Amino acid sequence: MKTIFIVNPSARNDHSISSWRRFQKNITIPHMLYITEHPDDVKGIVGELVRNHPHETLYIIGVGGDGTMNSIITGTAGFENIAIGYMPGGSGNDFARGFHWPANQNEAYNLIKETASSQEPISLDAGLFSIGEGPKRYFVNNIGVGFDALIAKKANASLLKKKLNRWSLGKLIYPILLCRETLSFTPFQMTIEADGATQTLDRVWFITISNQPYFGGGMKIAPEACPNDGELDLTIVSGLSKWKLLFLFISVFFGKHTELKEVHTLRGRSITIRSGEGVPVHADGDFTGVIDGDRELYIKVLPDSWKMLNRSRWQKC
Repeated sequence: MKTIFIVNPSARNDHSISSWRRFQKNITIPHMLYITEHPDDVKGIVGELVRNHPHETLYIIGVGGDGTMNSIITGTAGFENIAIGYMPGGSGNDFARGFHWPANQNEAYNLIKETASSQEPISLDAGLFSIGEGPKRYFVNNIGVGFDALIAKKANASLLKKKLNRWSLGKLIYPILLCRETLSFTPFQMTIEADGATQTLDRVWFITISNQPYFGGGMKIAPEACPNDGELDLTIVSGLSKWKLLFLFISVFFGKHTELKEVHTLRGRSITIRSGEGVPVHADGDFTGVIDGDRELYIKVLPDSWKMLNRSRWQKC
């Protein structure tokens, strides 16, 4: 058994690495350490570890944010001898909420110590997607089309987010941008095909396809989403006014938005989303491209495709 920490130094606008260096002196278990320079580094790191330790159990612990965990699970999905753990170091940390990890690094580390040697890992789902003929990529939290993707794109490029991160307030950028962008955003027409059933909706603000409940720094967008049920949960928001959208995003923190008549929910294993207009797409909070008349978004669930260190606080859905 080997424990490997993979640290994303740029998470939370470079605050992740300084936090890690302060915390590292508290680690007492034998471990290997990798500090990445680019998200694509994780795939190479994992490949090297598997080649060098083909028959040994590997516990890979991500230190960073949601993007860090996306990279780690993308690089480790399908390997039977790898289990994932997490020490939050990002600004949104929806992975921590959705997969029941503590937001505090000391608590997360204690759980890793307790469970790595005493409990079997749990198998969980991920999502696979592609835009048009583009490459196939993973998501583990959610993928969004429309307004939420626009917010994610602008948040990641925001200088204000960097300033807020200095005070551990980075997640406030989402409601700030929400209020600003609502005034100028124009909803789209979109066609959704879920497990063979097709519907076309007008004035769609966004569609979020979720593997777990949270997105946008703590918004409970898909209250019933479960990462080990073999399905993805769709939340579709269409046909509401700009002011009612602001009300929706207040209620979404409590998971009450699904009671609104303009919010529709579906479940599916294989999903296609089409639009004749240029609609932005995000995966786990990172902008990934645009769908339009020439490019559709294809999504499917990958049941039991990765393993996570189990903990006493985890309860199956």
